Amino acid sequence: MFSHFLRKLGSLAGQSPPAARSVSGGLVWRVEPAGAELFGSGGPDLAGWEKAGLTEVVKQNLQRTISRVRLPGGTVYVKRCRANTPRSWAREVLRPAKARLEFENARALRALGVGAVEPLAWGCEPGPLPGDSYLITRDQEGAVPFLDLLEALPMMPPTVRRQVARGFAAFLAKLHDAGVAHPDPHPGNFLVELPPSRVPRFFLMDLHAVRFGKPLNWLATLDNLTLLNRWFQVRATRADRSRFWRAYLAARTTWAPAAGAEQLAKELERATEASNHRFWAARTARYRMDNRDSRAVNGPAARGFAVRDLPDEVVSGWLADPDAPFAGARLLKHSRSSTVAEVVIATPTGPRAVVYKRFILKSWAGGVKNLFRPSPALRSWVVGNAVRDRGLPTARPLAAFHRTRLGVQLAGYVVCEKVPSAVELPEAVASLDLQPEGVRRRAVWAWADRLGRLVRTMHGRQVSHRDLKGPNVLMAGPDPLAAEPVLIDLVGVEAGRAVPEADRVRDLARLNASFLGSHRVSRTDRLRFLRAYLGWGLRGRGGWKSWWRKVDEATRAKAARNARTGRPLA
Repeated sequence: MFSHFLRKLGSLAGQSPPAARSVSGGLVWRVEPAGAELFGSGGPDLAGWEKAGLTEVVKQNLQRTISRVRLPGGTVYVKRCRANTPRSWAREVLRPAKARLEFENARALRALGVGAVEPLAWGCEPGPLPGDSYLITRDQEGAVPFLDLLEALPMMPPTVRRQVARGFAAFLAKLHDAGVAHPDPHPGNFLVELPPSRVPRFFLMDLHAVRFGKPLNWLATLDNLTLLNRWFQVRATRADRSRFWRAYLAARTTWAPAAGAEQLAKELERATEASNHRFWAARTARYRMDNRDSRAVNGPAARGFAVRDLPDEVVSGWLADPDAPFAGARLLKHSRSSTVAEVVIATPTGPRAVVYKRFILKSWAGGVKNLFRPSPALRSWVVGNAVRDRGLPTARPLAAFHRTRLGVQLAGYVVCEKVPSAVELPEAVASLDLQPEGVRRRAVWAWADRLGRLVRTMHGRQVSHRDLKGPNVLMAGPDPLAAEPVLIDLVGVEAGRAVPEADRVRDLARLNASFLGSHRVSRTDRLRFLRAYLGWGLRGRGGWKSWWRKVDEATRAKAARNARTGRPLA
């Protein structure tokens, strides 16, 4: 912040000559020569471009609006940075406008030979007080957001996947050797161009907080790569991360590691895991307030939360009469505690199937308890979002709301996306009887491996499912050999604390009990599941017999409890 204060008083040292000053549309602009050539002598004309239909909004939130403008001389992006909160206003008293910071940082990065968006102009309102600021950059033709490329990589040849990992590592190494650290280095802040040679070129975006200094030492490198690795640890394979790490070390020229590459990689993975746990825990509070993804909603009969992409008329209908969707809907479950139905709603993209669940308040005591704890519907909403944050497969929560009386939450409702081509695990296992024996066995083995890895990942990301029975796992996908497990019914899930061994054993035993006595799941299949859960390929086989005995004892204890109470063992 102090360096930003100094920049408030002058230009960044070592920059190219300052941009020319012009006034247009009530704004004071600093325009690069390339920008003056594109805009003409009148300077940027935001209002004129919009009036002529050249402007298209591509992203908008509380802090900024980004528009694409297709000018005769080329396409540009206009970023409007708002000073619309006390915090943002106060920051701009002490530092330059955000658009100016990004403009100057882009110029500095390009002067260092580091790929960055090309700045053409920045503008602000006249006068000494902070206000909205504007940045204009040239469209990087042929470049796409790195996130888009990462989503498409699984469909590309393996050689492309390897080249992208190595190219990204070389780009980060060059950045760090130049003494540059991006404080928010997630894939959304990078553009990538993949030419016919398949050698990728990367460009930095969102540059207002980029830091310049000496080449990064190990502590600074660890800090920056930990932030980057938070995204990749959850979504990229170990092989891809290892490939990136080896290429990064090979490309660094100003720092020689004192320890071995494997030891440093383990340190990075541990730091990333701890950072992710802190990040996920910090996000929990946002699920109960307005944010970019969801909003608080109120109606005549109910109030709660809903995602922003749900049509307003659909949400309003639910809040006016929460029980109306059950009329004529296909019931999936009806019991003393809950009712579940499949409902089809109208959306701008066509009909959409959702799962609509009502938690029935069995007594007045339940309403009193909801004064001191999150209700089942609210827990499902919060934990569903928390599980998705952790990269675990589950149905996306769309809404959660309650009927209320005198401030007491009564019946609760939660709405989730319907997982396509999905059936409950016991039903999916039974359906394999219709398949040829070879297909059936390969499918069971594949499911045991995938489910074991999923439960291991779930526990590793500090999530415990206290009701991990077979019907609460869906197998999704029309092809039995490619079907993937999906977790549902998360009302009993706990997230945000390390899962102790006793809880791990309980979860494994609950799932095992769903197939107790089943002729379709053999001891070999159960061992295959346990092998995947324990990660034999990574950690070896040591201790598996102890786990087998503990799970078996817990399974038998669960079966005995259910027999005493007369409850079926689902």
